Amino acid sequence: MRLLQSFALLLLACSAVTLPHSASAQTEAVISEQLSARADDVLSLLQGEEIEDEVFDENFRNAVPPAQFRALTGQVRAQQGQALAILSITPRNANSAIIKISFEKSIGTINLDLESTAPHRVSGLLLTGFEAAGGSLDDVLAAIDALPGRQGLLIQPLDGAAGSPPIAALDPDGRYAIASAFKLYILAELDRAVRAGERNWSDVVQLGPKSHPSGISQNWPDRSPVTLHTLATLMISISDNSATDTLIRIIGQDQLAAIVKAAGHHKPAELRPFLMTRQASALKMPVHAERRAGFLAAGPAERQKLLTEFDSALALDSLDSRILTNRPNFIDQLEWFATPVDMVSLLAYLNHNASAETRAILAINPGIGPDAASKWNYLGYKGGSEPGVLSFNFLLRSKAGKSYAVSVNWNNADQSLLESELLALTTRLVNLLAQQ
Repeated sequence: MRLLQSFALLLLACSAVTLPHSASAQTEAVISEQLSARADDVLSLLQGEEIEDEVFDENFRNAVPPAQFRALTGQVRAQQGQALAILSITPRNANSAIIKISFEKSIGTINLDLESTAPHRVSGLLLTGFEAAGGSLDDVLAAIDALPGRQGLLIQPLDGAAGSPPIAALDPDGRYAIASAFKLYILAELDRAVRAGERNWSDVVQLGPKSHPSGISQNWPDRSPVTLHTLATLMISISDNSATDTLIRIIGQDQLAAIVKAAGHHKPAELRPFLMTRQASALKMPVHAERRAGFLAAGPAERQKLLTEFDSALALDSLDSRILTNRPNFIDQLEWFATPVDMVSLLAYLNHNASAETRAILAINPGIGPDAASKWNYLGYKGGSEPGVLSFNFLLRSKAGKSYAVSVNWNNADQSLLESELLALTTRLVNLLAQQ
């Protein structure tokens, strides 16, 4: 996702019906001569040809100088392989289109805008996402299974009777670190409390304790007044850790333990005590080695006492960002753990119980590119990532009205993971599911 953000210029993403690049059939949207020519130019650029001065208008070249553009396209080739061919051009008008390009490892979706007058140079280019190449669910599952480390996956239809067979599964009962995907449990409890009349989305609380990024609220004034709705939105849409830790403090351990159990976790003690993000990260630091050893040796009740005892020592200034962002660090011990079955059970709980407001919060950040997301009538998402850990979780409703829960997990205790690789495969998986 970071690569796509670096590559992108500001454009509005649109969904459209795919047209064959070589189509001669009459359609309402006609591929103009300039769109066809400039799409070919984009393919050449992605293949490494140095024709930026001919293809891009002056504003584009000022925003993204040719040397910078070549560096970015070099990163794309390093991750996705060589660009091979244009698969489709979907015109929005004579000077704007969505194009799909096949790479050796994936299919890329690009929004293309041209000048309105000749020579119709490219004025905007937005690479919105990749999906893995592969003709079937089995192909994509095999590619995920071949990744280094451990993979757990489950795709479960939610419309049938309980116990309906899954559509696809890889190690569904395996124990995986899920990183920020644990925040779905917090959202589920907030939703329950609001529906029960115990809380209101508009309730105002004080921000804190502060945690490390990701997010923005760590930069806000201490004890800022914020609503529960704002905290939940930040927590789910941008995985804001300070918002998350504030909600853990407000909700409390007993209520969080209850929702973990109610949502069907096979071993609720795995998530008790429910660690704050700051606590989990601080306990991984060398300076807290003695505290960490005591915490890991204790049972759930004793762990809660230990957290209360030394929580004040687990301060943000004890965190070493080099350790947080470099290699996997205690991901099999100091994390939030669940199986793919647990995650699908949580998504099914939300599907059955969640209010319209909670569903709207889940849908803010789709996790995948807009073209893939547009294939669904509803797409709720929460992911999780840290070195060695990726977890992608979707609550889906198709255009035909079918509902699904999808959980894709990848752990590797020995090396950091290439997020774009699993994201491309997961996007392909979700696209294939939309066709069922």
